[in-house]
Amino acid sequence: MIHNPIIPGFNPDPSICFDGKFYYLTTSTFEYFPACPIYRSKNLSKWEFLRYAMDDDRMPDLSNCPESSGIYAATIRYYRGRYYIVTTNVNGYGNFLLSTDNIENGVWNGPLFIGKNGIDPSLYFEGDRCFFCSNGILDGKRGIIGALIDPSSGKLETELKMLTPGESHYATEAPHIYRKGSFYYLVFSEGGTEYGHHCLVARSQNIDGPYELYKGNPILSHTDRIRHPIQATGHADLIETDSGDWYAVFLAIRPFSDRTKLHNLGRETFLARVTWTNDGWPVIGDNGKVELCMEDKIDTAPVLAKKMEFIDFSRPLERQNLESIRNRRKENYLLDPEKRTVTLIGNGKLTEHLSSPTVLLHRQESFEQSMEIFLDANATTDGAIGGICIWHSMNYSLLLRISKENGTLVAETERHVHDLCVTSDRIAVAAKGQVKLSIAAEKEHYTIAFEKDLLISSASFANFSAEACMHKSFTGTFYGLFAEKGKVCFLQPQ
Repeated sequence: MIHNPIIPGFNPDPSICFDGKFYYLTTSTFEYFPACPIYRSKNLSKWEFLRYAMDDDRMPDLSNCPESSGIYAATIRYYRGRYYIVTTNVNGYGNFLLSTDNIENGVWNGPLFIGKNGIDPSLYFEGDRCFFCSNGILDGKRGIIGALIDPSSGKLETELKMLTPGESHYATEAPHIYRKGSFYYLVFSEGGTEYGHHCLVARSQNIDGPYELYKGNPILSHTDRIRHPIQATGHADLIETDSGDWYAVFLAIRPFSDRTKLHNLGRETFLARVTWTNDGWPVIGDNGKVELCMEDKIDTAPVLAKKMEFIDFSRPLERQNLESIRNRRKENYLLDPEKRTVTLIGNGKLTEHLSSPTVLLHRQESFEQSMEIFLDANATTDGAIGGICIWHSMNYSLLLRISKENGTLVAETERHVHDLCVTSDRIAVAAKGQVKLSIAAEKEHYTIAFEKDLLISSASFANFSAEACMHKSFTGTFYGLFAEKGKVCFLQPQ
């Protein structure tokens, strides 16, 4: 069975490649750092987090990056022993290219800047040439544009050309090119990455067109499945396995209730088989429809309720699936494997506009998922302020804030919804030993607790849903640790 999603939680805009041994997949990260997580699988069944493509001070520049801006959809490709990622920083220099010959441990070369025309760039390699495409504007018209590119420099070698204006002319984006037989296939999305999202295909015998749209479009769409648990399917990338089978990875969302169209986990990564019609067109899933469980020879792991393993104290933070906001000052994150602790040094309020606070965030992966962490009161400095959080953005969060004041721990919760902020009563306990902090999600609510249930606050999933935000949100919900002032020491649970 294929159990969807294959990579749960906030992992949108997936792209995939195969180097003959492993499949590698990357997703979007927007204002979060490090950028572009890379996941690895031997057979499309079991996926593991490997590393981030951008995890050092060279890139990306997310300073003053608004929420849901920053690093948009990336494409990952492998060709002749080298791995390539092409993506967009909409907060700055536009499209750029990275490459490495060692995806497991090597340094990514770049960024090589391509230009600011469009988003969702992609690469197609053939022989000694490489073709670049993205969405964009030419002569005042929007659509999918393309040109030959030198992948060693990022410079376009031919003039950009309109490949297709699309079908609906609304949010024509996420293009990828493939070759099968005598045709080049251009798969792209329209409808916006919301409930109207869907995938289409066109083909041509020349890579730069003209492309003929498939009369059976869309090849992936749930726009007419109003109550289905999977919505907003789109942004697909296809892959041919070494056995000749074709699959697609794509984004979709899971509303947390069949009573309302709200989702809080973000856009996730799904998988489905691709079949080819008798006249040579690709179709994703069952005639464009997909399910949470689909019969297939691939057997993926189901998404289960579980306790979140937040931090592996034996490994560098950069090699863990942990995000910060905008930038991460490494000197403020001190991991001690022997003591099994991480000490966070405060860098201002977590909810300060356009800031880079000291925070470690892990994607919430299922509707029922808990997290426990211990605050080491003895190792936390007097005057320090920190705690745990449920985080969607600055205006949509629930914080359990702990301050150490003259040998006492003082706790309160702070909830942000739109432009409203509500705090709870303050509760004080003696600052001794280990103090348990916890988050639990169940059905449609979160609870956040301090020590032996001395302080409990709850919030609805709806407070963290993309549809309920004041501004369009492309991200999902995280659980996190933070420090706002002083040194706050967290201890891994036994």
